[in-house]
Amino acid sequence: MERELIAFFVNAAQAFGLPKSYGEIYGLYFASEQPLALDDVIERLQISKGSASQGIRFLKEINALNTVYQPGNRKDYHTAEMSLRRIADGFLRQRITPQLKDGNQRLAHLRKEYTDKELGCIKDKLNNIEAWSKKANLILPVVSKFLGPKKETSIV
Repeated sequence: MERELIAFFVNAAQAFGLPKSYGEIYGLYFASEQPLALDDVIERLQISKGSASQGIRFLKEINALNTVYQPGNRKDYHTAEMSLRRIADGFLRQRITPQLKDGNQRLAHLRKEYTDKELGCIKDKLNNIEAWSKKANLILPVVSKFLGPKKETSIV
């Protein structure tokens, strides 16, 4: 069962253009009944410490992993987040929104640097791109709401 869950999340990660190891790591946490530490991930997936560390860091940034306190242990332990909305919010915030912002800044730079005459036929294409960007910025919060209510997680 663990192997099939990991394979499912590997496919999901690759569909979003993420490294296979991110899917493996999330799948392992998802399948696990107990919180896992970095060493557990390395051992069970047979991946490098760097790959495991980078994957865990990314998954924490997008809210896919929750840190849990283990009394008397200095290691960081994590569990999989089960709220698709929290994960989607984190993914949108960390990956999509910065890319849209960067694109908007580039378009603004073009508009500032060149006159409408210099832009020529590209001006209409810039208008299209700006319209797409505005629509994306409007739809992202709707997508997030559609995915369900935010669930507050607690430290175990």
